Amino acid sequence: MSSFEIKGKVAPCTLFRPLTTDLAALTGDVEERLARTPGFFRNMAVIIDLSALGEMRDRLDLASLVRLLRAQDMVAVGIQGGNEYHERLAPNLHLGVFPESRPVQGKTPSEHSMAASVDSSAMVVDKPVRSGQQIYAKGRDLVVLAPVGQGAEVIADGNIHIYAPLRGRALAGVMGNDCARIFCKELRAELVSVAGLYRVSEDLPESLLGAAAQVRLNGRQLLFESL
Repeated sequence: MSSFEIKGKVAPCTLFRPLTTDLAALTGDVEERLARTPGFFRNMAVIIDLSALGEMRDRLDLASLVRLLRAQDMVAVGIQGGNEYHERLAPNLHLGVFPESRPVQGKTPSEHSMAASVDSSAMVVDKPVRSGQQIYAKGRDLVVLAPVGQGAEVIADGNIHIYAPLRGRALAGVMGNDCARIFCKELRAELVSVAGLYRVSEDLPESLLGAAAQVRLNGRQLLFESL
């Protein structure tokens, strides 16, 4: 009998998407952001997404960027959206190469969202999600009928519906589904994220704190709307 098993599993990762090749600017912005949420991103698995750089990605010092992230205790595990040079370099930096998420051609946003979901049936959670707990709805939506407490994390490849207060972290569309949304009855989150773009509690709109809200992408920005 073999001493180990290999099983297919796709775990949620945070996308780090640089918008510039200026490492000094990246360093300053990363340090400022992490200082506002000390310890939150510690040991978090990160995929470096180079797709937003376009032709500028040829000028990116990937090795220095990886060192920057690891110096901030983030675990860079792979890249996507790079060129052939980046893909050859990745193994030397102990990085995997992930396929770039691409939109489904010829479909409306709602059809795109459905196509990105492997299983059309949602995962339903009817008990409180407490501090330290993590719920992941792989390939489908997540419906939570009870509060999500501080320090708890709810994750879905599709949409997240929370029919109760959201005080922890909610990450929708974690495998790149930019049509995913987060709906909650009471917005008091530590962090919300859609397709890798996130806001922490200090950046949430004050007008919606404690209110019913939805979170979705509008281009490369998170949009918060009242329900």
